[in-house]
Amino acid sequence: MSQNKSILFAPFIGILAIALVLTGCSSANAAITGGVGQVSSVTLTDKVETSGNLSADKLATLKWGTSGVVETVNVQVGDKVKMNDVLAGLRMDSVESDIATGQSELSTAQRDLQDMLDSTTSFAQAQLAVITARKNVEEAQNNLDALDYQRASDAYINNIEAQILEAEKTLTLAARRYKEVQSHFDGDTQKTQAILAMTNAQLNLITLKATLNYLTAQATAADYEEARANLEVANAALEDAKRTRDNVKNGADPLKVAAAESKVTAAQAKVNTMFIIAPFDGEVLSVQAGVGNSATSGESAVELVDQNTLKVETLVDETTISSVSVGDPAEISMDSLPGEVLTGKVARINRIGSTVNGLVKYTVIVSVDSTDQPILFGATVNVAITTGEPQTRLAVPVSAIQSDAQGEYVLLVKADGSTQRVTVESGDLADTLVTITTTNEIKEGDQVQLGASSGSASSSKSNSANQGGGIPIPGVGGPPGG
Repeated sequence: MSQNKSILFAPFIGILAIALVLTGCSSANAAITGGVGQVSSVTLTDKVETSGNLSADKLATLKWGTSGVVETVNVQVGDKVKMNDVLAGLRMDSVESDIATGQSELSTAQRDLQDMLDSTTSFAQAQLAVITARKNVEEAQNNLDALDYQRASDAYINNIEAQILEAEKTLTLAARRYKEVQSHFDGDTQKTQAILAMTNAQLNLITLKATLNYLTAQATAADYEEARANLEVANAALEDAKRTRDNVKNGADPLKVAAAESKVTAAQAKVNTMFIIAPFDGEVLSVQAGVGNSATSGESAVELVDQNTLKVETLVDETTISSVSVGDPAEISMDSLPGEVLTGKVARINRIGSTVNGLVKYTVIVSVDSTDQPILFGATVNVAITTGEPQTRLAVPVSAIQSDAQGEYVLLVKADGSTQRVTVESGDLADTLVTITTTNEIKEGDQVQLGASSGSASSSKSNSANQGGGIPIPGVGGPPGG
């Protein structure tokens, strides 16, 4: 594995056209004419390249738990299924006898468990009955106590009496008015109004007197007897409710409920061996089961995967693991899908290393984005993890780098054809170009003189497959111009 810098080029159009090609990036190469090259702008991206195998967190081969004859197959390749869906099943008459026994045991265990749970429900209902009965007792007691108290205040009773006096006067006046028009023919407006006024006055007086009678009436012995009887009935109902509640107050024994649930689970597991049941939501990769075919215990029936859990488990050298972080983007390519590049990101990093062939390596899990491509699980894949932000640098043809006793330099070609020595420091090497670090004396588009040698630039920072080994550049003869 190695850490590389991918280089993107943005060349100027000048005397020389420069193009550079790096894996995964667009670039350009230098065409040299008359010993003059051009300064270009390149973009560097740090990457860690490694390999691994494509898998998924949720990838399962579902196998038969018992032997028998396949009766149903409910899925085909490509189907989407939900957890607990029944994908295939065996004929009941073809499975071992204990499976049929398990079906009976399951029914019994489920019924016993439900009976226990119903007991708990009965207790809740009994408790509610006690609460209702207690409220009835309180209401009956209040009704009995109310017989010993005046139904209204003296001020309110006096107000009603005053209203009665006014109502009697109103009735007298209404009756007098009616006598005045009594002899008028039926339908006469005055007679009709007089009758209506007298009737309303009579009703108002009757209502007020009834109200006064109720407010001033004293409770009778019969009233007390009825109220006491109602209270006794309410108390008796409360005691009955309490006794019913006490009979079921303990409810179902938690230990017995747990034991009943265990029996249901065990019986269900035995019955489930004759079915293929989806353990998670996913997509069917393959179906080996066929209706009418014989199946044996442990034989594969269906392969299932959750495409949202695709991953690659890979190893990264200790020399580069420090540059990898959770969340770093990654590109995944494989020979089984030529030309296709999947995307993903670093999901987990195991901080405990392991020694592989004498080198310490760390496990890195890369989650892969869901794809519709026909993936072959277990296939070897190449992973390129981007570990840094892109950096724009100046670059020159390799043969432009020269050296003398003062260090590395290039000869900048001026407009009048003269040259100027400019000190530089070479960096990352790719094909016929090398990045440089220098002062502001050089800018993109400038021309530099090419040396007689076409050797590679030397740089301790060169990030090639040998993890930074520099390639020395021999000096090009002649003193600097300028």
